[in-house]
Amino acid sequence: MKQQVPDVSGNNREANGQFKPGVSGNPNGRPKGSQSIPDILRKIGDEEGTTDGKSKLDVVLYKVFQYALEGKSWAVQFIADRTEGKALERVEQHVTKDEIIIE
Repeated sequence: MKQQVPDVSGNNREANGQFKPGVSGNPNGRPKGSQSIPDILRKIGDEEGTTDGKSKLDVVLYKVFQYALEGKSWAVQFIADRTEGKALERVEQHVTKDEIIIE
């Protein structure tokens, strides 16, 4: 199957807004060498944040722990989610097979 080349005019979508078959909205992908937001945040977090040598990430996490000790529920939830894992949400479904009568 031959892959379509993106339309130079930028008209790569069907009338309903979907991309035309075989045409991506970003045909070349992410540029080489660019970093994702989590990569950038990890890099910043590894930088020294205090005079005693703690990283910025350490400083932030100590602050979150301090908020949890002060009773901030979001901080307690944040710590619990990352240490114990998020609780699974269970959904119960009941299927009935009732007759459908068409008159």
